[in-house]
Amino acid sequence: GLPATAMPTAPEGLPVGVQLIGPLFEDRTPLHLAELLEQTLGPFHPPQ
Repeated sequence: GLPATAMPTAPEGLPVGVQLIGPLFEDRTPLHLAELLEQTLGPFHPPQ
């Protein structure tokens, strides 16, 4: 019943995903955190 967002990450070429779970009825919180993580880590590039 909690809002969640899954986002791919690829630290050092490893295929890793992160699931972000927010508080009840705060759907925008995990989406905002995913946006902040993408700004910090850069866009996802699939491993070669």
